[in-house]
Amino acid sequence: MSQIKGKPARVQVDPNEFEEEQPPQTGTVYNIWYNKWSGGGNNHVLVKSKYKLDVERDSGYTRADKTQGTGYFCLFFAKGMCSKGKKCEYLHRIPRDDDVFPLTVDCFGREKFSENRDDMGGIGSFNTVNKTLYIGGVLTDRKDVQDRINGEFKPLGKISKINVISGKNCAFVTFKSESNAQFAKEAMNGQSLYGTDILSVKWAHEDPNPEAIRQKKRTIEQETQQVVLQLLDKYKRQRQDDGPHVEEPEEPEPVQVVQQLKQIEDTKPTTTSNTNGILSGVSLELLKRLPQPKPTDRKSLVNAYESSDDDDD
Repeated sequence: MSQIKGKPARVQVDPNEFEEEQPPQTGTVYNIWYNKWSGGGNNHVLVKSKYKLDVERDSGYTRADKTQGTGYFCLFFAKGMCSKGKKCEYLHRIPRDDDVFPLTVDCFGREKFSENRDDMGGIGSFNTVNKTLYIGGVLTDRKDVQDRINGEFKPLGKISKINVISGKNCAFVTFKSESNAQFAKEAMNGQSLYGTDILSVKWAHEDPNPEAIRQKKRTIEQETQQVVLQLLDKYKRQRQDDGPHVEEPEEPEPVQVVQQLKQIEDTKPTTTSNTNGILSGVSLELLKRLPQPKPTDRKSLVNAYESSDDDDD
């Protein structure tokens, strides 16, 4: 984070030399958000991208960092084609564990839908948590293909698993965070592993196996506990850095913790029969360790968890 603060975001593409890449026209209206034509045809032709994100080189602070914790990520930065650099109104970095977004939008601020598209492309559904990407167009006959996939996707977020399907020209990449999966989907669609191939990156279908569903539930519970521990540690370090004579912040850290947990509970798999909710056992014990908010802040702490109106602001 310190490197981002001290380094302005780089202009990835000179606006005077920018070439807007579009697939072959199959309709009358081109939608840049979906990279497809509408109004006259449904055929989508994948085009190899002319641009590519270089995480180490391109990441830096933008105008969005002035509103830390509320900004969305730049879609064009993810694609390697933002022409605004530090003047951009969106974040130019990789999503972190403490980045939280309303359930109805993705990390770029685009509204989700109740169901996934038939072809599993697009933004995704707000009814499910999907961290796994389907990677089509993979040259699975290459011996180093898994290393190539890992090398390209790892800079975009922490990876839980990579599964290459031999003979099917596809692979599956599972991220630890849904935001990183959303980011990687846009960053890698239309990219290439070997120069001659073109990757088609979509959302993977959820595994219907009951054991896979139970494993997903266990994973979310573990992530809940990790979020609490991380934010507790962050709060303690912040108090130590501020010193005893610094005034309390307007919104205490516990409120942010509860907001994180609210999002995790709301996004638990709907296919499980968990009637007790995510916030149980170890997670509740961890919550008890949070510093008690001041009386004036108690109402905001309760509302942060019980009310869903905050997502509409």
